[in-house]
Amino acid sequence: MSGVARRRLAEERKSWRMDHPYGFVAKPETLPDGTINLMVWNCIIPGKSETDWEGGYFPLTMHFSENYPRRPPNCKFPQGFFHPNVYPSGTVCMPILDEGRVSIFF
Repeated sequence: MSGVARRRLAEERKSWRMDHPYGFVAKPETLPDGTINLMVWNCIIPGKSETDWEGGYFPLTMHFSENYPRRPPNCKFPQGFFHPNVYPSGTVCMPILDEGRVSIFF
C-alpha cells in the first residue's frame, strides 16, 4: 500500500506546485540528507481577511499514513494554538479528519 500513498502524494505535490491558493504553503519535509519525505508536509495557512486571524500566517503539519488516500492525514497546529476547531494539543478537531472515517482530501 505504501507505493499507492507515495505515488498519490507525488502527484498532488506536482499539482500543488503548478496551482495553489495565493498565500498558502504546503511542501513535503526535507530531511537532513536533502531527501524529501512525502509522508510529512509542512504548511502555512494565511489568516482570512476581515477576521481576527487576518494578517497572520499559521503553521500546520500534516502526517500521512501508508493508507493515504483511504485515511486522512493527521493535521496538527503548534501546541497552544487558539482556534475553535483546534484542541490545546494542536490537533484539529473536525470529524472529517477523524481516522475512523473515510474522507477525500485535496
